[in-house]
Amino acid sequence: MKTTFLLLVVLITTTAKADEFISHFVNVGQADATILEFSKGIVMIDIGGENNAVRESQDSLENYMGKLFSRRSDLSKTIDFLILTHNHADHVSLIGWLSTNYKIKRIITTNYELWKRKDVSKAASDEGVTLELIDYKLMDKLMPNGFSVDISKLVDGEVIPKLVLYSGQIDTVKQEVNNVKFTESAFKETANNHSIVCKLTYGEASMLFTGDLELEGIKYLLAKYDKNPDIFEVDFYHVGHHGAENGTNKELLERLKPKVAIISAGNPKHINSGSANQHAHPRKKTVKRLNDFETIQKSNITKMVLVYAKFKAKPAPIEITKQIHCTCWSGSLSFTINSDGSYLQN
Repeated sequence: MKTTFLLLVVLITTTAKADEFISHFVNVGQADATILEFSKGIVMIDIGGENNAVRESQDSLENYMGKLFSRRSDLSKTIDFLILTHNHADHVSLIGWLSTNYKIKRIITTNYELWKRKDVSKAASDEGVTLELIDYKLMDKLMPNGFSVDISKLVDGEVIPKLVLYSGQIDTVKQEVNNVKFTESAFKETANNHSIVCKLTYGEASMLFTGDLELEGIKYLLAKYDKNPDIFEVDFYHVGHHGAENGTNKELLERLKPKVAIISAGNPKHINSGSANQHAHPRKKTVKRLNDFETIQKSNITKMVLVYAKFKAKPAPIEITKQIHCTCWSGSLSFTINSDGSYLQN
């Protein structure tokens, strides 16, 4: 990985050029929707809307994608790959809208609680594609390489990006993996711990998405790949579980060694069920852990941002001095990332 980055602020007015891509973290409230724009195609990771504020999330995504595809008319309103990290509404609920307005070529998710998401199955049917389901049975067969998604046709430069999926649905949780013990109930109570983990590597640049993995899911992931401790080292970390206290721990950060952290979370002014306010995201402890972590790069600007100390607490300001970003503080975020490891914040 490259350890030196160039940070500038620019306007996005051109296409993603050869040997670079643009990562878009769209502000869809207390939900996730990320677009990876390459010179010849698009990968989306999650397509969620905030519970009880879905219309507002949809309007934001519709406006953002409308401008993106107006600029990128060459992509013919096509999503080459849609990866749904897990089947919770805040990660999948806008798939019906997406399928109605855009062409989706491939959809990858897990089977855990898929039966609850008729909209996901319908979208696949409407698109004429078969849902591709990721689980640990597949991961065990591929260990430690993960499941490679061939996105080589989405670029026209000399550097070929690699998109690899790890983790996924856990059918039978062993009580012990590589001498690490687990609480089986943690995998029965929530789809979060069955999240697909995605790593994008583009030359010297890299990015990791952990969905909503919670502490037991993180521990399981790290135990599974304990013989390959460097496999998850990245430059950009899309912070797990919307910046929740249980979505990022010291052990994970020590494996990742990230330079930049991006959180997707909702407007603290929303008080509806399903809002960031209800979940208390992002959590103060997580933001402080990121700000104190040695590999996160320093920012040129010291910022005061709103975080939650605990459930049912009002958001309160905290000072951050590192490259930590959140859609709840800044709205939609995007970064133009070059294969040499340099990047521009747009």
